This record gives sequence, C-alpha cells and structure tokens, in this order.
Amino acid sequence: MVLDTGAALVRPRGNENIDVEALGRYLSQHVPGLNRSSLTVAKFSHGQSNPTYFIRANTGTYVLRKKPPPPTLPSAHAVEREFQVIHGLGPTLVPVPRAIHLCEDTSIIGTPFYLMAHVQGRIFEDPALPGLAPHQRSEIYAAMAFNLAKLHDVVPSSVDLDKYGPPSQYNRRQVARWSRQYTSSVASNETPMPEMVELSNQLQCRIPTTDTDPTVTRISHGDYRLDNLVFDPVKDNTVLAVLDWELSTLGDPLADLSYNCLPYHLYECAQQIPNLPALPRPLPDGIPTEEQYIELYCKQRGLKYPLSADWSFYLALALFRLASILAGVGARAKAGNASSRIAAEMGADSVVRSLATQALSILHNKTKKQERQSSSSAEKVPLALPGLGPSEKVKSILERLHCFMAERILPAESILDKHAASDQRWTIHPLQEQLKKEAKHAGLWNLWLPADLAIKLRPLLLAEISNNNSSFTLSRRENEELSLLLLGPGFSNLEYAHCAEVMGRCVWASEIFNCSAPDTGNMEVLARYGSIAQQRRWLIPLLRGDIRSCFAMTEPEVASSDATNIQSSITKNKNSDGYILNGKKWWISGANDPRCAIAIFMGKTDPNAAPHAQQSMILVPMTTPGIHIIRPLPVFGFDDAPHGHAEIDFKNVVVPAENLILGEGRGFEIAQGRLGPGRLHHCMRVIGMGERSLELLVTRATERKAFGKQLAGHQSVRLDIARSRIELNAARLTVLEAARALDEVGNKVARGHIAAAKAMAPSTVLTIIDRAIQVHGGAGVSDVTPLAGLWAAVRTLRLADGPDVVHLETIAKLELSRRAKL
Repeated sequence: MVLDTGAALVRPRGNENIDVEALGRYLSQHVPGLNRSSLTVAKFSHGQSNPTYFIRANTGTYVLRKKPPPPTLPSAHAVEREFQVIHGLGPTLVPVPRAIHLCEDTSIIGTPFYLMAHVQGRIFEDPALPGLAPHQRSEIYAAMAFNLAKLHDVVPSSVDLDKYGPPSQYNRRQVARWSRQYTSSVASNETPMPEMVELSNQLQCRIPTTDTDPTVTRISHGDYRLDNLVFDPVKDNTVLAVLDWELSTLGDPLADLSYNCLPYHLYECAQQIPNLPALPRPLPDGIPTEEQYIELYCKQRGLKYPLSADWSFYLALALFRLASILAGVGARAKAGNASSRIAAEMGADSVVRSLATQALSILHNKTKKQERQSSSSAEKVPLALPGLGPSEKVKSILERLHCFMAERILPAESILDKHAASDQRWTIHPLQEQLKKEAKHAGLWNLWLPADLAIKLRPLLLAEISNNNSSFTLSRRENEELSLLLLGPGFSNLEYAHCAEVMGRCVWASEIFNCSAPDTGNMEVLARYGSIAQQRRWLIPLLRGDIRSCFAMTEPEVASSDATNIQSSITKNKNSDGYILNGKKWWISGANDPRCAIAIFMGKTDPNAAPHAQQSMILVPMTTPGIHIIRPLPVFGFDDAPHGHAEIDFKNVVVPAENLILGEGRGFEIAQGRLGPGRLHHCMRVIGMGERSLELLVTRATERKAFGKQLAGHQSVRLDIARSRIELNAARLTVLEAARALDEVGNKVARGHIAAAKAMAPSTVLTIIDRAIQVHGGAGVSDVTPLAGLWAAVRTLRLADGPDVVHLETIAKLELSRRAKL
C-alpha cells in the first residue's frame, strides 16, 4: 500500500481535539504572515504514538506533533527531542522536514508541540513494494540505504547534537532497556519465558567491544523503516524526508542498520501476525538481498564489506527489541487494557517465543552457506587470522591477573612447594584456600568458562537461588552477584589464551583461579551433557570451587589415546536400577586430592556395538565402595602432591542409573566434546611456562660469571637467548592463531591449527627450559628453581595432550589434501 502524505486525514475526536482558535492565535505570533482565521486542522489516521495533525493556513501546509495527554512516562513522547534533532539535521544532507517552531507552553493546546513543514510525497507501507516494477524497487531500496548512510555520516558535534545522548555504551543500554521492558510485561503469577531470559543473558555477554568507543557513536534514528520515509511523488530514487524521530538518540549505527534489515527475518512471524512488515520468500524481483543491501550501505559510508563487526549480535538485538515490545502488547491485551483482537495476536506467547528462538538461532549457529564457505576456505589456504592481541574486554582482567600473580601467587610459591615436599603433602595447605577466596573476591574466577556455557548455566544458578537451595547461604542479591561471578567473564578462546599464559607461569596458579585440569574439562562435560540433577549435584560445587574432580579414562593395558581401546566395563546391575563398574585406571590426575569428590568414569556398556558406540561415561562419587587407590604415580620423580596422578582399581563399584551421562554408547562423543575449548588450555599455559623460563635464563646470564665474564657475555648464551625469544614468539602466535580459529570456524575446521599448536608449543618450550637449566647448572636440575618441575610438566604434555606424531600426521594429511585439491 502507498500512502499520500496529504491524505488519510480524519476529524479529531474526544481528547484528540485541539483548541484551533488558541492555536491560531499562537501561530500567528510565531509564523510570519500566518493568518489565524485561515487555519484548518485535521488528524492523520495512521498510527502515531505522538498525535499528529495536518495544518493548512494561508502561508502553506504544516504538520503538528504533540505530546499525548497525561499520564505518560517521563522519558516517552519527547516531542522536544524530535524538534531538536530535525532542527539540527536541517542544514545537512539528511532529508528532514523543515523545523519551524517548538512550543513548550502547555496552556496553548494542553501539551507541548512542534510545527514542521508538510512534505508532499509517497510512503510505502509494504517492504515488498507490490505493484512496482523491479527497477523501481531497486531504486527505492538504494535510496533507503543511501539516506541511512548519510545520517550516520553526520558527526553529532558538527550539528550541536553531541549532548543528544550518552556518548557510548548504546548497545549495553539497549539490552538493559528491553530486558527491563520484557520483565515488566511478565505478570506476577507467570514465569519469564526461558528463551527470552537466555536471549537477554546472551546479548549481555556479547556486547561489541566498540560499544565503549565514543568515536563510533552517531545519531541513531531508532526506528528507521521504509514506511518512515517520504519519497518524491515521481522519482523513486529520491527521499524527501525521514519521519518519526521519537526514538532517536546517540547510538551505534549498526543497530540502526540491523533494525532496518528486520523485514528480511520476519517471514515466519508474518504468518502469525497481520500487517507485520516482512519480506516474502523468494524476494520480489528488484529487491536486494540482505547482504546486497548491507553492501549498498557500506559503499555509501566507505566501510569495508563484509562487516568485521558481529552482525549476529545486532540482528539478535533488533529481534529482542521487537519481541519485548510485542510481549508488552500481549501483556496489555491479557490485562484488558488493549481490547483489539490484533493486539492479542501480536503479543501472543507463541510470537514472542518465535522471535526469541530465531534470535538465539542467529547467535548460536552459522548458516549452511557460511559453514560451507568456512570449510572451503580452510581447504584452499591456511587461515590467516589477524588481530591476535588481547581485546578491550580482556585487558582489564589481564591487568588484575598480572597484579594478583605478582603480589599473591608468586610470593606463595615457595611455601606451597615446601608443603608439597613435606610429609603433609597430601593435605591442603590453608594458603591455597585463602588465595582462592581472594581470587574469587577479585573477580578472577572461572576465566576459562566460555560465553555460550555461561549463558546456558545462568538459569540453573538463578533457579537454585530462587528455590533457596541449601548450598546458597547468602542474601538473594549477594547470590545473584555470586552467580554472575561463578560464570566468569565469558571469554572467547582467544581471550582466555592471554589469561592462561599468565597463569602458566606458576604451577599453582590455575587452581587458585578455578581454571585447572581436569576440573575445567569435567565442568565442561557436565555443562554440555549433564542432566539438571547432575549439574545441581556436582557442577555447581565445582564452579564454586568447593570440591575437585578427576577423569578416569586411561588404562595401563591399552593405548588409551585411542578411546575405542578402553576395556573397563559398565554393566547393568541385575539387582537394581543402576550399573556396576570394573576396571583398572591410571594417570587419573587429581584423584589423590582429598577434595576430589567425583570421578567421570569411561567404560564399555556394549562391547558388541560399533567401535564408537561401545563406550559410556558415568559419574562415580569417590566415596563409593569398591574404589581402591593403589598409589600416586610419579612423573620424573615428582608426585605432584596434593593433586597427584593415581592408579585406581574399580572393583564391583555400584552406581545409580541417573549417574550415566547423556546415555549409553555416548562416551566417545563426550570424549570428543570434552576436547572443545579445553583443547588448547595446556598449550596456552605452556607459553607462560616458556616465558618464565626465558626470564630465569636472562636473569641468570646477567648475574652469574664464568671464565672471567658474565654468562651473557658468552656468544653461545646470547644465541640461546635470541633463539628462545624467536621460538617462543612463534609458538605463542601459533597457539593464539589456533585459539582464534577455534572461535571462528570451530573444532573440525580448526583441527590443523590445533594440531600445530600442540606439536609446537610443548617441544619449543622444552627446548627453552633446557637452555635455562643449562645456564643454571646444578641449580637447574634441583628444587632451587622451578625449572626441573616445569620441564617434567611440559615433557608430560607431549603424551598427555596427544603424542607429537598424531598431531604431525593431522597436519600432513590436511596439507596433502589441500594440495591435491588445488
């Protein structure tokens, strides 16, 4: 439908009426030449939240917009702001009606109003533009993109609009605003929709890093749509005016653009909601695809295409905003404050849930086309991933982490080492627990937990709080804050890599920040695959750091790096609804720790199934009868107390059926998933070990003399220092690139990068540690320095994190495959 801006007029009724005589007297004093007796007033019939009137006088035609009669919300219907922005934009290339006069005197017509010139033209209500030729549609969409770009080209300070809104953090405010609006629409006897809660949480975790940059901020229209544009009566490529500035402020240009693109994403909802502005599928001839439309906008603004920004965030935010608005409409309909049948349909729970689900899908998943592109590009050329430095989000955490390491952990290292070598070494030194409390208080807790898991787990923690679970003894507000703390900052793999390097400098550090293996991997298993009951029983205490865990997979009789070799059994208990476990395990890290409360046991439930469907995983409390810890296994003479690496005999261990994770035959699947974000944690920490070893090497070389001069004066030592720096930098970049690839394209496509990091990092750092040991002489192989312990730990990783040859084979196969396809 096409509206004529001079048509669709009705006579004002009831409280829509205005005092024409009073208005005429007032305007005759403020509009040159206007004769008050010539004034006629009609009201525009199409929906406007601010009542809008067509004014005809001897001097021309005008539009009057006024604030509705009270009651109104304090910040709503601000016609003063509308006048301010169109007046400011008047001299620019942005087409706006000419602003004539603002009246804040409520005695004239009851509420503030402003007057602007009437613009004669066409308004297209349907984004599909029915009845128009393809070339007309193309011109109209190009003009819409052009004028949005022109708006965003305006620097607010150049038109005295730099105080029109806060200078930054627009997206954070928007997420908070629409979250509050949705929450307020939920009746006291109703439960918030889980999809909306999850969407709100996820958006909060994905605020773009540019949100704090005031140089990005531009004037945001807030409701930029095709039906808010007045087109020339004849020329399809000419916009005469952009209307309805009620929601305008200073904001993020891409939020405006994504809202403008919503019709591309509303096809399904349009089947439920009448008159929803959605584009059909397939697109009508002449209308650009969303990608083409964004490219038009970018071209006009001189931006690179495709956008480097997280477009999925902006789209999800636009959908969240719409869902929150419609939820409010539905709430008013339920309460009887909106009698229209259409209002009830628009705000139906099914519609709100559909929008929220679509937004979550956009955030969680790439389209098949994107996946094919990612896979294809990975096959053709190695990934080149720039921007490997710490993000703004992680910088503040890194600063605090460095300080905590220097001021609290490294000074405690000798105390903890001494305790670990004493006859009390299998007990926990009080300093460990004290440092954990301090780290938690400093907000340096669960830094490893990725954003998607944090979002998934937050409802669980909040539900525990609301149910007054006995594990939570603080006030509700304190528990809400604690729940956010337990879920960490939601870093990407790349962001966490920078933190893990810092923690890697001391073997005690990771546990103090609740970021140590095997707990991180076990928490990931429970978060991704565990039942709600399992998560409540074991995951929450692990997230809090109240208990520790172990992972019982490796066996002495088989090559356990191949999970299909595992021989331990998990058989159904004939006497009860449960399972009986039998098997010998070894290298079960953490099992000797007195705080170790739970083990994840891997064994065969069906030896006759397909090789990858024989194994299952089950939760085993460490106090269960039949578990016998045979001994702690030494690693090059180190027993790593109080953590330890145990050899364990499981003999007729009975566990209930509800302890099975995910289901029978899913063990191999879980084992692969357990190696998700945790794949690179060891490599990340290893870089920190290498950095500290190089520092020790340099310090020793500058403080020790031999053969008449400092060790640093000998060329061989200087060459070792130089080679170490070069090799360590290369290893760091390899690990960071692998982390970035893991974030960008996922485990499968990034497997070559992951293999390269695992093959390179430990072997490189081992060489650097060996050079440092050599420079330290006898001290290097003793307990005088941490070098011997670091060497043993890193050397073990060349087995524990997968044999080097396996990683090299992966790289070689990918390279041969890539070359074969060229």
